[in-house]
Amino acid sequence: MVNEIEEGIIIKTNGKTAIVQIKRSGACSHCKACGIESDGNMTAEAENPIDAKVGDKVGLNLNSKKALTASLVVFGLPLLALCIGVIGTSLVTGKMEYQNNSQIPSIVVGLALFFLSFIPVKAYDRHLRKTSTCSITIVEIIRNQKFKSPKVKTFQP
Repeated sequence: MVNEIEEGIIIKTNGKTAIVQIKRSGACSHCKACGIESDGNMTAEAENPIDAKVGDKVGLNLNSKKALTASLVVFGLPLLALCIGVIGTSLVTGKMEYQNNSQIPSIVVGLALFFLSFIPVKAYDRHLRKTSTCSITIVEIIRNQKFKSPKVKTFQP
C-alpha cells in the first residue's frame, strides 16, 4: 500500500468527514479527482478520525491504491461500456447485413451503455460512503508556527 502525506486546511466538517483545501503539489498533479479551484488549490472529502476542527492545518494520508481503484471504476467502467456497446453492435449489425447504416445503432447502443454504466459507479460511491472507506484520511493536526516577516527595504530618493 502506497501512502503519501500532504497538508491541507479544513474548511468544513460533517461528523467523521471533513472538506479539506489542499495546495496542489507534484504528488497529485496527475489526478483530477478533486475539485480544482482557480487559485490552484483543491478541495477533497477526507475521513476525520482525530476530530480536527474548521481552520486547522492538518496532515493528510493519501492512499494511492484506493485512489487508483476509484479512478479505474469512475473512468474505466464507462469507457469500457462505450467500447463494448459500439464494437458489439457493429459486429451484430454486420452479421445481420445491416451494413449501410451500422454506425447509427452502434453509436446509440454505445452511448446507452455508457450512461447506464453510471448506475454501478453511483452504487460504488454509495458503498464507499457507507463503509467510510476513503482514499484521504486526516492523520495529524499541524500546529501553526509563527513566521517572521521579511524585512522590506524602502526606497527613498
